[in-house]
Amino acid sequence: MERLIDGERRLRREYSADFKALVLRQTRERGASVSGVALSHGLHPNMVHRWLREQRLLREKALPGTPAFVPLPVQSVVSQERVALPVTPAPAPVSGICEAIHIEVQRHGTTVTMDWPVTAAAQCAQALRELLQ
Repeated sequence: MERLIDGERRLRREYSADFKALVLRQTRERGASVSGVALSHGLHPNMVHRWLREQRLLREKALPGTPAFVPLPVQSVVSQERVALPVTPAPAPVSGICEAIHIEVQRHGTTVTMDWPVTAAAQCAQALRELLQ
C-alpha cells in the first residue's frame, strides 16, 4: 500500500494507484464522509481531499473544451420615429416664475425629452415610470 521513499527515515509516503482508487471509491459511497474514510485507512483527510481534486482535474482535462462564453446573434431593431406618451397635463404655475424638471432618456436609439414644472413632480414620476417599463 505505501512505500517509504527514504529508507533511513520517514520523509514522504507514496501510495499505489490501486490504493488511491480504493479510497476514492469509498468516499463516493452513500453516507460516507471523506474524513471517516481517510481515518479508517490511517490517512489525513487533507490527503484524500487532494486526491479528489487531482482526480477531478484529470477528468476535466479529458473532457473536450467547452467555451466559457458563446456569442449569440442579437437582431437589433432601432426606431428613429418619435413616440407619443399619454401624459396628464401639469397644472399651471401659481406664480410667474416656475422651476422645471428636465429629463432626457435614451433607450433603443430613441431620445425622449421631458420638461415638467416642479409643482407636478408626482405626475412626472408616473410618466417616467411608464416610460421606463
